[in-house]
Amino acid sequence: MLLFDIETNGLLKEVNTVFCMSIYDTEAQQMHRYDPETVGDGIRFLQETLDNGGEIGGHNVIAYDIPALEKVYPKLFHVSYEQHKQVVDTLVLARLFYSNIDTIDLGYMKSGKLPKMFYKSQKLMAWGYRLGILKGTYGEQEDAWLAYNPEMLEYNEQDVWVTKALYEKLMSQPYSKTAITLEHQVAWLMAKQERNGFKFDIEGAKKLAEELEARQAVIQASLLQKIPELPDKVFVPKRDNKRLGYKKGAPIQRYKPFNPNSRQQIEYVFRTMYGYNPENVDLYDIPDMPDEPNLKDYRLKMDDETLSFIQKDEACPEELKAIAGLIQESLMLKKRLGQIKDGSNAWLDAYDPDDGCIHGRVVPNGAVSGRATHSSPNVAQVPHVGSPYGAECRQLWNAGDWWQAGIDACGLELRCLAHFMAPYDDGKYAHTILNGDIHTMNQQAAGLPERNQAKTFIYAFLYGAGDAKIGKIIGGDATEGKAIKRKFLKATPAIKSLRDAVQNTLVQTERGRVVHWKRHYLRGLDGRLLWVRSPHSALNLLLQSAGALVCKKWIVRTEERLLARGLKHGWDGDFAYMAWVHDEIQVACRTKEIAKIVVKEAQEAMRDAQEFFKFRMQLDTEGIIGKNWCDCH
Repeated sequence: MLLFDIETNGLLKEVNTVFCMSIYDTEAQQMHRYDPETVGDGIRFLQETLDNGGEIGGHNVIAYDIPALEKVYPKLFHVSYEQHKQVVDTLVLARLFYSNIDTIDLGYMKSGKLPKMFYKSQKLMAWGYRLGILKGTYGEQEDAWLAYNPEMLEYNEQDVWVTKALYEKLMSQPYSKTAITLEHQVAWLMAKQERNGFKFDIEGAKKLAEELEARQAVIQASLLQKIPELPDKVFVPKRDNKRLGYKKGAPIQRYKPFNPNSRQQIEYVFRTMYGYNPENVDLYDIPDMPDEPNLKDYRLKMDDETLSFIQKDEACPEELKAIAGLIQESLMLKKRLGQIKDGSNAWLDAYDPDDGCIHGRVVPNGAVSGRATHSSPNVAQVPHVGSPYGAECRQLWNAGDWWQAGIDACGLELRCLAHFMAPYDDGKYAHTILNGDIHTMNQQAAGLPERNQAKTFIYAFLYGAGDAKIGKIIGGDATEGKAIKRKFLKATPAIKSLRDAVQNTLVQTERGRVVHWKRHYLRGLDGRLLWVRSPHSALNLLLQSAGALVCKKWIVRTEERLLARGLKHGWDGDFAYMAWVHDEIQVACRTKEIAKIVVKEAQEAMRDAQEFFKFRMQLDTEGIIGKNWCDCH
């Protein structure tokens, strides 16, 4: 194994110089250092090792170091698709092995080993602190990466020593090879997806932002007309002022215009100006719920749920209902504008004019369940078509002059539930999903009046909703929610058996909030450890993880199948992954015929995932072909 690190003059898009490199040969137990004059020798060393079947590795090498070397030295270095399996990325492994790093870091911080700024960080510097092998401070100085100097190489070598220590720590632990392989495969695919980017209609986005700003101005003007100025600070003059009418020592109440973006001021308008306090305990921020809370003692949550409730509340004055509607729209517009142009990760700022794309980042194992997290910007938060301005937002994300194939996993959450229920019900739940009406079955089991309520109920139930939230589905309270759950579990004994089995795996005894654990983890489909924070969230964790791992195998197999058909991945080829969001992928396709192939192979890939994980029920996908994300989801 050759563990390596490079120092360059910029991020992947700008990089054109590799200043230096350090390589540690684990077999020879020898460090090799390369300055600007000899860095080519180091690159040849890596390439020859790969070509001879050896392994190379480092921290974040899949996303940065390897593509940087391929960009700057295209004739000297290339990791072929077949050679991906010869690369070990310690960042990928650390995120997999230590998905519960937040819990681990509490101990490191308490002992003084880890500065607070590195809490939950998987960066190499954070691992240097945890391992007691600190990186240097060279990179902190101004203009550190403009030109090479010997201190840079010292810093670079120290990075490799930290990487070596981390690699040895990781390799000393037995872990599922299936999980390790899958995470590396997804890391390669997501690095490629980030470089591909998602085509974006920049002019359409600017036009939409103008439209939203115009509407926001109308809404806010209407609010300022309806809501008088609010009391501000009291001013006490130190001397008389005849012109302003001030008298020394006489308090003067100052006023300020209402700010529609201030939730504190919104609450003041509802509760103080109008004296409105809704009799719904779920709308208040109550950390520890007493038996009979005095709602006036708690903050009213001024969110979408509360504002929707106010507009339907018969006890609320009509004038206030109208204000609630305007405020709700104003906050929605603020959120949309934050996503498009005003926020720290706004789409307009993320747009790359050189290729017409937004290059969002994906951390494939960002959550403890194995689900991915998204950033710069968070593409998973692009509003769905059914939400206000959702269609307009999704139309901005497109495939340029190519076609777009959007493929979703069908009913994945319930199919994961059916997989785990199968040993307890002989596949009855799975059979109903495929051949019957599962939501009607759930409706009858829970005793709910409407089928749509059954959809809301089952997903809330699976995500660990409490009695109060379940009761709210039928307009009731926690008592009714508890009764619904009890009835549902009685009518669906396999779910109760599954929940009990999960609890018995984890818990020795549980009395109130005091839990004596047998162990703190479950096993995922691929053998990974799923760290459980609470026994009550364990089933939800198991189901979320199953869905995430099925999708990981699915997206990897889809690419493998397309490559096997002779198609090339990338804008210089035939297809390009643009987004993977939970249970869907958006793929750009050079022609409509290729888009049809992508949809077909994605379905076959899902069946491959089903077989790979020995899933106890059929898995399927649904594909739509169009020209943008609105068309394809």
